[in-house]
Amino acid sequence: MLNKKIEKRRIATMITATVIVVCAFLATNATIFYYKYINANLNLQSDHEKRAFFLMDKYLYMFKQMGEDEQKYAEFLSNNTMGETYLLRFDKQAKLKIVASSVSSDIAESFLQNECGLIYNHDFKTDYYKHTILGENRIKVCYFVNTGKYIIGYRHMMSHSINGIDDVYFKEWLVKNLTPSFMISFILALLSGLIALWGINKYFDNKIEMINGRIKFKKNIKQMKDLLYIDPVTKLSNKIALMSSLKELDKPKIVVIDIDDFGMMNDYYGKEICDEILMYIANLIKEFAKNENMRPYCIGADQFALVENGEFFIDRYEALATDLTSKFKGRLITIKDEKTGENLEIEVHTTIGFALDEKDTLMKATTALKVAKTAKKDFVCYFKGLNKKDEYTAQIQRSILIRQAIINNTILPYYQPIFDSSLNIVKYECLIRISDNGEIVSPYVFLDVSKRIKRYAELQKMIIQSAIDKLNNDPNLVLSLNLSGRDMLDGDVSVFIIRLLNQYNVADRLILELVEDENLENVERIENFIDKVKNIGVKIAIDDFGSGYSNFSYILKLRPDYIKIDGTLIKNMDSNKDSYKITSAIVSFAKDLGIKIIAEYIHSREIFDICIELGIDEFQGFYLGMPTDKIGHVS
Repeated sequence: MLNKKIEKRRIATMITATVIVVCAFLATNATIFYYKYINANLNLQSDHEKRAFFLMDKYLYMFKQMGEDEQKYAEFLSNNTMGETYLLRFDKQAKLKIVASSVSSDIAESFLQNECGLIYNHDFKTDYYKHTILGENRIKVCYFVNTGKYIIGYRHMMSHSINGIDDVYFKEWLVKNLTPSFMISFILALLSGLIALWGINKYFDNKIEMINGRIKFKKNIKQMKDLLYIDPVTKLSNKIALMSSLKELDKPKIVVIDIDDFGMMNDYYGKEICDEILMYIANLIKEFAKNENMRPYCIGADQFALVENGEFFIDRYEALATDLTSKFKGRLITIKDEKTGENLEIEVHTTIGFALDEKDTLMKATTALKVAKTAKKDFVCYFKGLNKKDEYTAQIQRSILIRQAIINNTILPYYQPIFDSSLNIVKYECLIRISDNGEIVSPYVFLDVSKRIKRYAELQKMIIQSAIDKLNNDPNLVLSLNLSGRDMLDGDVSVFIIRLLNQYNVADRLILELVEDENLENVERIENFIDKVKNIGVKIAIDDFGSGYSNFSYILKLRPDYIKIDGTLIKNMDSNKDSYKITSAIVSFAKDLGIKIIAEYIHSREIFDICIELGIDEFQGFYLGMPTDKIGHVS
């Protein structure tokens, strides 16, 4: 449509330009005509024929006055005439010959032949008169008269005038005077017209190209916006579009819907099938959003969001979440597999999180979704306690603490003594600490964070190295060292331990305390490591026995040298009968298997006496000795 308008304007402009050029051409020629016509009319000379006859009479008169003497007349012609004047006569062959002229004979012959050539074919029974009208209001006259024996004539250029358009010579004058200017102005007008038309075409071609370029640019911008703001699979607005829209909302409410186990579905069914699932879910969400007057978005590979701007009504959003759950929970979707032609029935479940706060609404809705997934609930509404920001802030601070400790080598071993029943120190437990500007930081502060930031193995290797070095430097020292299932399954840490044990002759004075973690469920996987270190001479202890994964079958599989009873049982034996009975049963079981018992968390004399009474072998706790950075010093 736009190009048609431009084409119409092009044609109109070309017609206008043509009209202007034609008018300029006509005006130019009219001006030239008027100028030359006025000059022709202003010429005060008499009629050219009368002047020609008068001039001829003069030449005839002078010739007769000179007695028709050829020599005298020749002198007269050379000195007193203007133009070209000739004296001719017929020779014996009846051919005209020049007797005298106002110009040299050779030039005279040429002039007569070129300008008045027909004179040689004239019989001169009558006078020879010929005129040719020239431009610039001039006329050329050839006039010859027979005097009997001689022929007198001339060729002269004279001024020419006309008496108006009715003049007998007007047409001839018009052609001669205006033809050159007409042709020149016509050529100039033609060139100007062609140049103007070329320029107009070029201008409109450039304009069309510019407009088409602008249209193409706008299309490209739209495509880029689509790529930037539209999800390519579901064709819904994406997370970037949502973040942009949230800036315009003063009371945003967001519901986030996540397809459960979509990653596994993608691995099982493949991308093409799962894209079909996404499009199907997207259409359902789009329809739901339309009915509820909300905006739908696709904010992740398997996550959707519903957004509206409104007041806080918790009941409405719980009802919405319930409706969405019922709409998607266990929904069977039939998808045709293009490769096999088979119809697949796929069951889809979703989890929902929503937030009604006006600030950081999307983040809070996402947090609620994570909580719902963790708690295996259909939906969760965000509330203040769900916020993990403070926890993450603390993690960042502890991450910095760990990084600086590794760089500055401020990872310290602390040693807590372990006593026999006679209160003699039999060994020490090597514990990890960090020195932070003179302050000693407990592992409870940084150990879990080190695992999340993948620095745990570095810390563990540093404390293991310190313990081995200490044993190597003190041949009478016995140390126990905490080791988790994670450490035994980590090839880096386990290989590091075995390499050090093979390098230094300290294995028989090292006890590895197996600390409870989720990896200890896989007892079979860590038996290989335990067999290797026991063959080298290391002794094994079960730490915190009586809690978590620790059980009697666990002891039979790992065949430890020591059992360290969990502190939660030991510390309450003086006031809790159940703790006493469980501890007694563990001691009896261990005695039968020849395993030594260590009681930790000895915090009073009463607890120590009860442990002696039960037959426990070794003792550890703040009552007996606190961890310090020195061996042999009991605090």
